[in-house]
Amino acid sequence: MSTWWERRLDELEALEGYPIPDSDELSEGKLDANENVLLPKALLAVLALRAVETLDPRFYAVEDARALVRDLARHLEIEDEHIVLGSGGDQLIDLVARAFVEAGATVVTIAPTYSFYRIRCALAGARVLEVPLREDFSLDVEALVRAARGARVLFLCSPNNPTGNQFSLAEIEHVARECSGLLVVDEAYVEFATETALPLLARSPNVVLLRTFSKAFGLAGMRLGYLLAHPRLSRLFAEKVQYPYPVNTFAVRLARLLLEAYDEVRAVLESVKREREWLRAELNALGVRAFPSQANFVLFEVGDRARAVWQHLAEHGLRVKYVGEVLGYGACLRATVGSRETNQALIARIREVLG
Repeated sequence: MSTWWERRLDELEALEGYPIPDSDELSEGKLDANENVLLPKALLAVLALRAVETLDPRFYAVEDARALVRDLARHLEIEDEHIVLGSGGDQLIDLVARAFVEAGATVVTIAPTYSFYRIRCALAGARVLEVPLREDFSLDVEALVRAARGARVLFLCSPNNPTGNQFSLAEIEHVARECSGLLVVDEAYVEFATETALPLLARSPNVVLLRTFSKAFGLAGMRLGYLLAHPRLSRLFAEKVQYPYPVNTFAVRLARLLLEAYDEVRAVLESVKREREWLRAELNALGVRAFPSQANFVLFEVGDRARAVWQHLAEHGLRVKYVGEVLGYGACLRATVGSRETNQALIARIREVLG
């Protein structure tokens, strides 16, 4: 007769895990995880040296964390009572799941989207409903509202991963108004986009926004993010749910210096946007369908040759994400926007397979 913990191991075995890209490339050819490869390492090196000048790792990052919250409040032009720091966006997703999701609860997401919402809520024993996007990747707002009736949490990624498109503020606000649970809007890629759901903080108390320093700010390896919510909600997250000391001093200091140097970061963001549109145009010229994007990546449909293209790119030091079929489209790949040189190499290698 098996024990409880052995049965629990069997249950865990049956759960879905998040697949980590199998890549040992730490170069500009690593285009499978949406890191900001255009942010200069030289800039980060200079700021990192400044960050460690007076750093004492023996102490928790209490005062540094409070200072970052104040800096973010100024940067976003909001009150600091809205902000909760976390160890990356994924840890904040986990925070939401711990606070609002329990066994048997209903959680709603869209499809396709970032799979970690589904994975983390399934671990809590939730029933996860996925509402397909329309063929043009737009929200089926009414279907989403119907599915969300009685749901504890609804997750929206905007701009969405892997499709790259952003949902309108009006649509998100409508969903928030009709949703009886918490609406979590993951804005991991918002700095590459044209708008934000930030105005909803003032008028939608059930909306939570997730942000990260992993994408636009180039700190994927530092694991630092933040949550934005109604003051009561953010206070309870910080005081009752979050770990006592969730962030590390070095990451916090580096983030503060990047906010201080935001003019340089903004210039990189504009470069990413220009390269994104160049890459889309070149992919479309090859005869593949490259979808519009408001993020730092491009999803493109290759069809039957997708595996062959993915393998050929990998053999030449270019790692992209194999996504597979998306809604009614054939097999797709997703590529992080790289430098012009890297993007040109990507196009050349794809051409070698497709002719």
